[in-house]
Amino acid sequence: MTSLHKKFATATMVGISVSVMGCSATDTDGPGSASASNSGVAASSSPLSRNPTYENGAYSATGQYGSGPSTITVSLTLDDAVITSVEVTPHATDPTSRDFQERFADAVPRLVVSKDIDDVHLDHVAGSSLTPDGFNAALQKIKDKAAG
Repeated sequence: MTSLHKKFATATMVGISVSVMGCSATDTDGPGSASASNSGVAASSSPLSRNPTYENGAYSATGQYGSGPSTITVSLTLDDAVITSVEVTPHATDPTSRDFQERFADAVPRLVVSKDIDDVHLDHVAGSSLTPDGFNAALQKIKDKAAG
């Protein structure tokens, strides 16, 4: 990784912020669309709307996004509805898409570990605006499995 690439990757990671669901999804993961803004985890608006229980354990699901279709696999561990570990596995073969997925995968643990699964909804992360859709789709599948 070149020094300039490291600086860019670091700069994109610095702007992580908490957001409210409903952010724009108009950006694309194409060349030149990398954004320095990152949205992290959106908080659930009401504790009453939460799913009451999830079974503890390790879960994995693949989420699809975009028109490609592109996919990523999310593997995580739940303990009392809290994400205790997470790993995102990129599947892209195109170098540009692979770069977005890898940067996204590197950023996710800092955003979701120690968070209640119902509080997690990712938007723009590490310059990627579409990959979070795949993460959110996989997360929903995991929530469905864990809820029984």
